[in-house]
Amino acid sequence: MAFLHQGPLLFDDFKTPLVSLGISSIIGITAGLASADDTGRRYLIGVAAAVQYAVFPVWVGICMVRGFPDPHVITEHIGAFGINLMTIAGMSVAVYAWAGMRNEDVHRFHTKG
Repeated sequence: MAFLHQGPLLFDDFKTPLVSLGISSIIGITAGLASADDTGRRYLIGVAAAVQYAVFPVWVGICMVRGFPDPHVITEHIGAFGINLMTIAGMSVAVYAWAGMRNEDVHRFHTKG
């Protein structure tokens, strides 16, 4: 897309790492609660993850075509991506533990079609 549209990159609404932590915490808790009783787990987790993760690969692709910004900006964006990954997974695991899910309960999600 960056090759096709030569105009300026209009998206610059990356959240700060602290805001990313908060949003990802809420998504992780919600995803954990939703999957604890098998209610819409795949849809919720998939959409929640996509929303938090999707912007980063697009941003990297555009930067590869047009050039990367300052190292400070790159570090902040990559850090926010890592925060999103770890927080969503960590909060979901914490909710699983709080809800009393055992290993076989979690394994059932993996093997279930």
